[in-house]
Amino acid sequence: MSVTSTYSFIQGFFNGVFVGQNAVSAADQLFTESPPGSGVFVVHRPSGENVVDLGKLINTNANVGMVAKQLIAAGASLTSGLRVQGTPWISVPYFIQSPAAHKPFDMLAKVNFDFHIETPWFCSDIDGTISVFLFVFLDSQKHLHVTVDGTWFSFEGGSPFCAGPASDALKAAMPAVRKEVQNLLPQLTSAIANVKFSKTYFLPGNGTKTAGAFVQNASSDASLGLLLA
Repeated sequence: MSVTSTYSFIQGFFNGVFVGQNAVSAADQLFTESPPGSGVFVVHRPSGENVVDLGKLINTNANVGMVAKQLIAAGASLTSGLRVQGTPWISVPYFIQSPAAHKPFDMLAKVNFDFHIETPWFCSDIDGTISVFLFVFLDSQKHLHVTVDGTWFSFEGGSPFCAGPASDALKAAMPAVRKEVQNLLPQLTSAIANVKFSKTYFLPGNGTKTAGAFVQNASSDASLGLLLA
């Protein structure tokens, strides 16, 4: 069974709520996808496609607990689950630091979560988001790899005196967060460590193949499509 999936983004490419439409066919088809960056994204998905729901794999109780522990060490508390979003390289916030590190529309997986910091009475409390960007690629032997590409955080609040110390504490915590996430990655690929693939690509949401229309949120879940070599 092959599927042609049409994703209509309301808030931009791989961002926010989208409407999906799957047309199922008994005949197989070659993989193709429409150019990235537009409000409508069409993917012709062969019958041999393997789909990995990254949100389901990453947003587990164990991983949420790990992140919460790291935030406590930085004086913060976790206020959300772990969201996964496909993000073009040109939209990654540190893109300008090394623009040639990837092709402009190479997709990265952004794992992000919200935090809260209580401040002394003379400062406003702080609310923000931490993002960890994962890069998925095939090596020369066509084996799948996932690495931590970088981290980023942003927040609001902390006026008038607490924003600087909070920023310093978060910066100090980032290496530990990065290390913990890197340690989790082998779990994502262990079951397919010796499998060879010819193609990887991102799909918004959970990658469903069920015929018909559906509505999901591309900012909270993304899937990885894999074609066997």
